[in-house]
Amino acid sequence: METIKLCGEDTFLCVPFISVILRITDIMDFDAKRTPDILFSHLTIKNAVSLNEWVKHLSVSGWTFQRDTVTFSAQCSHPAIEASIKNFCDQIDDELKNCTFILANLASEICDIEIYKIKLPAYVNRKKIGAKRDIETSLPIYSYRDTKFTLNKRQVVDLLMGTKLYGKPEVALRELLQNSIDACQLRSSLSERWKDNYIPCISVSMKTIDGVDYLTVEDNGIGMNQHIVDSYYTNIGQSYYTSTEFHDLMSESTKAFKPISRFGIGILACFMVCDNMEVETRKILGSYQTDEALSISIEGYDSLFVIKNGTRLEPGTQTTLRLREVRPWQRMNQKEFISCVKKLVPLPPFDIEIYYDDYQEICTPTTFEELDFTLEDEYSWSKEDNIKIVSFDLNDSDKGFRGKAEIAYIVNHHNQILKELDICKKEVMVENESFTLSSSISYATNCIHKSSSSIEVDEDGDVNAHDSFREICKSSSCLSIHGIDVPCSLFRNYTNWGQKAVLELPIPIRFRLDIGSVNDLNLNSARTQVIYDEVWSAFERQFIETVLSKIKEAVPKTIWNTMKSIFGNSSKNVVFLEILNAI
Repeated sequence: METIKLCGEDTFLCVPFISVILRITDIMDFDAKRTPDILFSHLTIKNAVSLNEWVKHLSVSGWTFQRDTVTFSAQCSHPAIEASIKNFCDQIDDELKNCTFILANLASEICDIEIYKIKLPAYVNRKKIGAKRDIETSLPIYSYRDTKFTLNKRQVVDLLMGTKLYGKPEVALRELLQNSIDACQLRSSLSERWKDNYIPCISVSMKTIDGVDYLTVEDNGIGMNQHIVDSYYTNIGQSYYTSTEFHDLMSESTKAFKPISRFGIGILACFMVCDNMEVETRKILGSYQTDEALSISIEGYDSLFVIKNGTRLEPGTQTTLRLREVRPWQRMNQKEFISCVKKLVPLPPFDIEIYYDDYQEICTPTTFEELDFTLEDEYSWSKEDNIKIVSFDLNDSDKGFRGKAEIAYIVNHHNQILKELDICKKEVMVENESFTLSSSISYATNCIHKSSSSIEVDEDGDVNAHDSFREICKSSSCLSIHGIDVPCSLFRNYTNWGQKAVLELPIPIRFRLDIGSVNDLNLNSARTQVIYDEVWSAFERQFIETVLSKIKEAVPKTIWNTMKSIFGNSSKNVVFLEILNAI
């Protein structure tokens, strides 16, 4: 580009010089004259950013332009105003530095360029910028310190990637899988618009090479380019799927989906199980259009990325973790590892290929139907006399529900449903003293109580009576959202301590449920607890409505009518009672 133009006889135009003068005069026009007080009072500005800009200018009372420095004088009513002015002075310093560099490097063969190399001030003198003074005491109305919250990067990252947030290291695999699912879902949505034939594919592999174990997750999703890596992949807490860029892209598509990855911190979980990551990626830009392939090597979460030209031919991303010696899958055989993957993704939206050395299995959407209720308190649902179990599905496409459930209720030997049952009651005499031995069952919140009385003889030969009870048929849940496992119960227990979003039902139920794309629940950043909010309230109502409707279909009418009366009288759940009465 021509920077020195000959405009006439011995008349020249130096474009960089004009640009420098315009830029400097614009940025240094920084005083109250630019924001008249009378105009400010009439505009009644309310926007926080605009208000800050006006007050910043109004606080400047004067300035002077010297050969070596520029000095601004400002009396500020708040430390935030002073900080804003000083930050703006930093911007002026940068402009002076950049403009000095431009002028110093001017060169021309047609004129004397030295006349344009004027000396600019080196910096802004900030000594006259400070707090207003109290009229009576002449003291500053505040003490200015550049004091604010700061973050210790290493400690924050350790918190995000440590067990304090994620709890279990195996979630590193879950985070990689959900990233791949989102990438494939996004490409699928765009391919529909491009009218491309696209079949999503994800693979998980565990291999041992020269005594070192490697975990690899590969997909043929949308992939990444340098812009995505710089703006989102390396920017912890900045998720691409919450960005304006993503929403603008989706606005052009007719097929919508709800991303699983929303927090932008999941990739850190990988460093719970490894110290080295290798990423091969290539971004698809349009129908049969791709960006340059990238090869990324990461030696620890606090190291610089080594980014080179990649060799990947197809769009998508492959992430390989060099696993530590101590890691979650250390003692797993082939079937146990594959079972672990299936548990993390109980309902994948498409096939996921799983490899362990030379062994292969495919996790399909139909695998969900084969999964049982993986309950920690499985023994509490062991066969009991006078307890009847009814099974039914939870499928409801309008609500996005897919699953199955079982309920338990009390019956007598005629299979009639009861509110409670005295199983046995017997009077016994011991050393001329009468004792009552009994056993009974009754409903409690999310379970059935079994009460028993017994007698025992202590070391002194005395006979003592004891009452005890235990919970049977305890309610429990296996939950997944958009196909990804959520490792907490929707009934109160030690896995969800402090979680307010829990179900309280007068009937014991255990279920496996996946909440699909038309529905959702908000989770904490580690995906280990459900957030109690309006989304939860809507889900609770929909779930109870589905359960009661399915029970009504699964049991005889006489049983349902009695059940409705029993649970209507014992429940304290307002939502449950409202829906029960409406069915």
